[in-house]
Amino acid sequence: MLKKSLLILCSLLCFVFMVSCGENSTRIIKNGNETEDPTDTSSDESSSENPDSEGTVTEPTDENPDGGDTPTDPNEDPNENPENPDENNEEPVKETTTTVEPSSDFETKTEALIVTTEDFEEVFQKFAVFHTVTGINTKVVTVEDICDNAVCNDSDPLNDTQKAIKDYVMSVEGLRYLVLGGDIEDIPSRQVHDHFELPLGIADYTDDFYSDLYYADFSNWDSNGNGIYAEDEDNPVLIANVAVGRISVSTVEEAELYFSKLVKHYTAFNTAHTTKSLLLANIATELSGIKVNSGYYFETEGKTISQIPMNYSIKKLYTKSTPFPGGNTAQYLDNDSEKAAIEEGMNLIVHSGHGATWLLTCEQGDDPDRDFSGTMAYNLENETLPFFLSCACEAGQFVTKDSAGEKLMNAPKGGAIVYLGNTTTGLGIAGGSQFIDEMMKNMFAFPYSVIGESYLYAHFNMPQSDTFNPPIQMVNINVPVVNKDSWTWTKKSIVMLGDPMTVFWRDPVEPFTAEIEPEVEENEGVKTVSLHFTPDLEGASLRIFAGEKLYDIPYLMHETVKINIDSAVETITVGIKAENSQYFFKKFEI
Repeated sequence: MLKKSLLILCSLLCFVFMVSCGENSTRIIKNGNETEDPTDTSSDESSSENPDSEGTVTEPTDENPDGGDTPTDPNEDPNENPENPDENNEEPVKETTTTVEPSSDFETKTEALIVTTEDFEEVFQKFAVFHTVTGINTKVVTVEDICDNAVCNDSDPLNDTQKAIKDYVMSVEGLRYLVLGGDIEDIPSRQVHDHFELPLGIADYTDDFYSDLYYADFSNWDSNGNGIYAEDEDNPVLIANVAVGRISVSTVEEAELYFSKLVKHYTAFNTAHTTKSLLLANIATELSGIKVNSGYYFETEGKTISQIPMNYSIKKLYTKSTPFPGGNTAQYLDNDSEKAAIEEGMNLIVHSGHGATWLLTCEQGDDPDRDFSGTMAYNLENETLPFFLSCACEAGQFVTKDSAGEKLMNAPKGGAIVYLGNTTTGLGIAGGSQFIDEMMKNMFAFPYSVIGESYLYAHFNMPQSDTFNPPIQMVNINVPVVNKDSWTWTKKSIVMLGDPMTVFWRDPVEPFTAEIEPEVEENEGVKTVSLHFTPDLEGASLRIFAGEKLYDIPYLMHETVKINIDSAVETITVGIKAENSQYFFKKFEI
């Protein structure tokens, strides 16, 4: 009886063991659904392949490097997919082939326009191709071409070259960005007259100066037709319809240099410097015998520092004063500390204080220790080119040969990628600083953004009234610093030197790393250019410029992209932007 009971118990245990093993035996289907497989897994074939195993053991894979206990189906042919022994037996992602036709949008849609002269046309075509393949349809037109089809009588302010240029710009439907490619001798600016006064005897200015906003604001700047532009009775709107920037170069070599800086900024920006910022402050004015340091404006709640993200490091260099803003978070400003900070590598520099045609930053009085000259700016050696936003007087003007702002932009070993300044007296905390604060709100709103969009945002949102509470002990006075006069003056006098389509990197984004190399076949006068893209680039945008035509794929897959072009075309230019990467940009000989 006992012997019979033991026999029954052994049979039950054997049955339980077989059932528990069978529950784990599944077949992987290509669509990912799992179904039970009733086939007995203990075949002679599997035993011979694994003589030391009681069950089937898989070989190590990338996902299962130790082999593990992953079950397999012995009925599957082990040689069915020898090149991809994936544990799920999924087929590899197949590469498709796409033949791309030229973009019709490029022929009809101009988002950016570069106005230059015949002498600079060739080099600025490089800018146009660069921006086109990195996402913004850009065209070039010369002043000579414009004047061939319009009246350009510079002795008549009602029918001069400036008016012809503005009329042409306004005729381009859908335009968003405008580049003035050259110094004032090449691309003229509009001279305006203005007056500004603040109460309490704080400021009173009258001046004739040049304004590039004339091209950006499509309202009538001479409605009374007297040839004097932007007078109060003319009622110009003074809000930009397009973002205008002047690449103030005098030679082709200077333009080539700036172009190389621009490409590096897009494709090889040093991510270690992305979250680094610098604040420079001079003495703004004096009230009741107290020197009012511009650093107090920076530190006021809701003002400049409040716009900078918490993860950014902020280096503060303020002129020594009593009282001193920033406490122990700020250092004293002098020329050596300013130079060292810029060359340390900054993404953003904000300056509130003084300047002059030949001085990038300075104090009101003669103070050589804090007079940072245009020559010093030209000699800077900084790898990372910052956005330098300043409300200094006259440093941004382009009438006098090589102002401090121009020298900063044309520095051969450093300088800035964009400089915001003034062509006349800057109003600092009475307008210029408020404009800069509005720009910063937009600059930091996105992981990366076009600086021209921030320029437009500031023109739409700069307040027409503002007050400032200076640090006078025992007195709490909100001094009016912005009124309609200062708003108008600031709008006219501000100039952006540099390319308005330049990207501002808010977040650290690594350079593009994939290798791209075209393959070319030629047959009967046609070149077929092929570019292969791996699955890791899925979702990237691709643009190819070849033979004056644009080929556009807004969303890449794992595919080979082919274009057919005339055999006479000798180069193609490729631009790629993938998620969480900087841009790829390269010109290929084919």
